[in-house]
Amino acid sequence: MKILVVDDENIIRKLLTDVLLDDGHQVMCANNGKEAVNKVRQESFNIIFSDVHMPEMNGLDAVKIIKKMDKKVVIVMMDSFPDLMSELAQEEGAITCIHKPFELQEIRDIIKEVEA
Repeated sequence: MKILVVDDENIIRKLLTDVLLDDGHQVMCANNGKEAVNKVRQESFNIIFSDVHMPEMNGLDAVKIIKKMDKKVVIVMMDSFPDLMSELAQEEGAITCIHKPFELQEIRDIIKEVEA
């Protein structure tokens, strides 16, 4: 799968990138929503894992723009308070909002669901 990881925290980007590459996926990263939108303009992704709270452009604003550009891409939001964000994220086109910090198995399970 071709996956975009969007997070302003370097440690989250590095962790997800390392794990997903080890699992055999193609992975690109973006530091914020604005950078994510620019990457989606250049190429398509199967899944985007995006933080909600980031500088320059937050994840929810990025999802609105990205879903207009690519209706097929699966977007998973990540937030420290997913209960508050889950409904908003889904209204904008995300399939879910997972809790940070997350278990790596949760990421793998989501990918398996999308692949099925």
